[in-house]
Amino acid sequence: MGMVDEVRTLVSPVLAQEGVELVEVEYQREPNGWTLRFYLDKAGGFSLADCEQWNDRLGEVLDRSELISHAYSLEISSPGLNRPLRKREDFERFSGMDAFVNLYAQQNGQKHFHGRLVRVENGELVLEDRTSGFVKIPLSSIAGARLDPPVALGGNAEKDMS
Repeated sequence: MGMVDEVRTLVSPVLAQEGVELVEVEYQREPNGWTLRFYLDKAGGFSLADCEQWNDRLGEVLDRSELISHAYSLEISSPGLNRPLRKREDFERFSGMDAFVNLYAQQNGQKHFHGRLVRVENGELVLEDRTSGFVKIPLSSIAGARLDPPVALGGNAEKDMS
């Protein structure tokens, strides 16, 4: 088990108890040393005050665990408006929203999709793609996906430029 998996296993119960979703964990060497970065979310969104609170709380959990034995920076952040979509529940939660979806390999000559998330059924994402119309994409073939919120919320202006 790698460091990210160990950290995820350690903090997930603490977050779940408070209704906080662990969207992503990153642990990487940066120019100023090691950084452990959490992307957290909850119903109603994640505020700066939430980030400060969880920085303290997760810092204590990590210090007690002694999982990381060297100096590192701890960062807590919201996933943002164009948050990543990784789990089946993410695609279900954000159905009706626009997203970018990239595949590991081409499906019917297309590897990159952009359109409205319709639903998840039988292990497949149903997407109304702007190019191909309705497509079914196996969740296991998705390399990466992220929301594309409306322009008023800071999303892709491309759709309003027609």
